[in-house]
Amino acid sequence: MIAFLHTSSIHIERFENLVRKFDQEVEVKHFVNEDLLDYAMSEGTTNTKGFNQEVQSIQNEQPKLIICTCSTYGAECDQNDNIERIDQPIVEHLVANYNKIGLAYTAKSTKRVSQDLIIRVAQKQGKKVDIVDCDYSSAWAHYENEDFGKYVQVTAEKIKTYERGVDVIFLAQASMENAKKHLSNFTKEVYASPEFGIKSYLQRIKQDPISKVSLALLRKNIAGRNSYAF
Repeated sequence: MIAFLHTSSIHIERFENLVRKFDQEVEVKHFVNEDLLDYAMSEGTTNTKGFNQEVQSIQNEQPKLIICTCSTYGAECDQNDNIERIDQPIVEHLVANYNKIGLAYTAKSTKRVSQDLIIRVAQKQGKKVDIVDCDYSSAWAHYENEDFGKYVQVTAEKIKTYERGVDVIFLAQASMENAKKHLSNFTKEVYASPEFGIKSYLQRIKQDPISKVSLALLRKNIAGRNSYAF
């Protein structure tokens, strides 16, 4: 079973459909904690304790893999062996193939954590990349008002203004993905994390039946048995 941790219920249908595009049989469960993103937006920092508690609760369902779809909590994912971040696979691809990456975001809480991921992946690949800051936070109010059509339309219009200054645009938040529908004449590639990430993680599960989460649970059980042995 694959478990998704979302910070908004609007992502459930999208990610369910993405999984079914590549796999009709794998079991999927969706968990939503909107308080995590609300906290980050209002406090200017993430709720690490609340995030880890949510992950622990999901682990009780014994999934093969837990994927966080909220890029704002990417740093927490990096520090927690039991969960993967949806944007890791696409960032690895972008760094390997492009030199000047436009980092597009609408929630300012996303900027630093996505930027840090790009830098870390670039260092690991031994490559220098330029990160172009594409701040579309003026569109966030439409998201908060649940006017998602206007949200992606405004985001797309902002993206067009960066066409000449980047090699590629990275939509750092899953919620931005539908902006691509308004960019049919855009000359640069525009990537979002959801589809690329889902495809990559499904392939990993098929190639390696013992997932990161399963391995962590196995180690925990072994440690528990060993403690009784002494």
